[in-house]
Amino acid sequence: MYRKFIKRALDIILSLCGIAVLGIPMAVCAVIVKVTSPGPVLFWQKRVGKDKKTFMMPKFRTMYTETPANMPTHLLSDPQKWITPTGRWFRKLSLDELPQLFSILTGKMSVIGPRPALWNQDDLIAAREAVGANSVRPGLTGWAQINGRDELEIDVKAALDGEYVRRLSFGFDVKCFFGTVGAVLGHRGVVEGGTGTMGKQKKKKLLVITNHSYMLYRFRKELIAQLSESYEVVISTPFVGHEEDFLAMGLKCINTRLDRRSINPFRDFRLFRTYRKMLRTERPDLCITYSIKPNIYGGIACRMARIPYCANVQGLGSAFGKKWLSVIVTGLYKAAFKKVSRVFFENQPNADLFRAKGICPAEKQTVLRGAGINLQEYACVPYPQNEKLHFLYLGRIMREKGMDELFYAVEKLREKHGDCFVLDLVGFFEDEYAATVDRLSKEGIAVFHGFCQDPRPYYAEADCVVLPSYHEGMSNVLLEAAATARPIITSDIPGCREAVDKDVSGYLCPKADRESLLSAMEKMLSLTAAQREEMGLSGREKMEREFEKHSVVSRTVNALPTL
Repeated sequence: MYRKFIKRALDIILSLCGIAVLGIPMAVCAVIVKVTSPGPVLFWQKRVGKDKKTFMMPKFRTMYTETPANMPTHLLSDPQKWITPTGRWFRKLSLDELPQLFSILTGKMSVIGPRPALWNQDDLIAAREAVGANSVRPGLTGWAQINGRDELEIDVKAALDGEYVRRLSFGFDVKCFFGTVGAVLGHRGVVEGGTGTMGKQKKKKLLVITNHSYMLYRFRKELIAQLSESYEVVISTPFVGHEEDFLAMGLKCINTRLDRRSINPFRDFRLFRTYRKMLRTERPDLCITYSIKPNIYGGIACRMARIPYCANVQGLGSAFGKKWLSVIVTGLYKAAFKKVSRVFFENQPNADLFRAKGICPAEKQTVLRGAGINLQEYACVPYPQNEKLHFLYLGRIMREKGMDELFYAVEKLREKHGDCFVLDLVGFFEDEYAATVDRLSKEGIAVFHGFCQDPRPYYAEADCVVLPSYHEGMSNVLLEAAATARPIITSDIPGCREAVDKDVSGYLCPKADRESLLSAMEKMLSLTAAQREEMGLSGREKMEREFEKHSVVSRTVNALPTL
């Protein structure tokens, strides 16, 4: 009698009462949805009803209109980015479900029953079919909803739905009804973008904040992979590639706008506010930051939120090159690093400078061999048999990388030694060098190859790699070149000299000294191919001794704070 007649009568009475009592709150919710994000107030979705017949179920819209349709939230790559700001509260309080009172009134749903599955959730539908849970009307709430909701594995959820069908009675529906009140008020079982977390040991959450996804993936993917074994890792960066690679590693990705070169205080304040909001939303147990703006603004945000954090100083760049800028950056770094747990440096002089300026004491410093080098990925490659000697420059074509000196040297080399060499340029150039690169290309002195995702073929074809940089943290280009067994010419500065055994695996030149660079390139040109090959092999041996990736990753992980 209860299943066939009384339950339906109660559904009609309760839905009418609910619509009458909650009519004004529902109208307010509708206005909030309309005002806070573009699109319709209601979101209609195809769901599975009694006896697997489908119907269109309404909800207050909590996601942006461009969200992929007909996909469960836990299958979205980054669920949080699709949910509107007010949508988070609606979903947490289950306010988005209120329009389903009309579905109950029309007989498509019941107040109590299994939650209606999406039409394409074949695994859940099949699991419910096996326990007879598709034979009743789906509900606004149910037994599974108050016993774990999003935290339940699909087989467990289906088993609870089957238990509900077996125990279906007036008393059991009353128990589910009042259990729902407690579950909603306590926000129990709500896991946005997740399912099946009950019974699993939850990992600590690690937020990695950086300014470039390409650089993070190229040089830190091994570290990130090892960290993901112990942490739930979230990546915050402007994504300019490799988002799919990080997603394939099981990481959450947050595309964060960041102007790397701007010194506009208003833009930087917006970035700081973005990090503050991100920390409140993600609530990480630990943060790791890379590069100056994430170090400073992410560090200050972590300090204010009382979240442990570690920073990576990958080089000084131009921040300490100008007196007025150095004063500002020093002050900001002091504010950011006041409560820092650990600061990783890529060379000792950078660490010494931060200690001398009172930014970071020695006991919080760890000096690494840069990011290290993956010796399997960058294998020792046989020396090329080129008719002309190929000098390779790989990186940004900008003044601070020593372009003025390099272009001077190759033009003088051509005057003195003729057409016996070529300069391969791989990367992208700033506008001020466009005309020079074009002219050198037309004269046959240089070949511009543009930006490349994989530099290994260019190292393989090079006779010598040249990097006359003004400042580096630890040059990954030099580590890759040496691992490939190529001789090096570079500046005698921190971050470059560490990659070279002087006059054994390469030559060192004073910074910004064009005549010294010219002399080193002439010396390389005068060697036989066998002598250059021997220098390259010495560089490979150095990488094996001092820069192997696994040892750098292990040292980094061991230096992180214990949570």
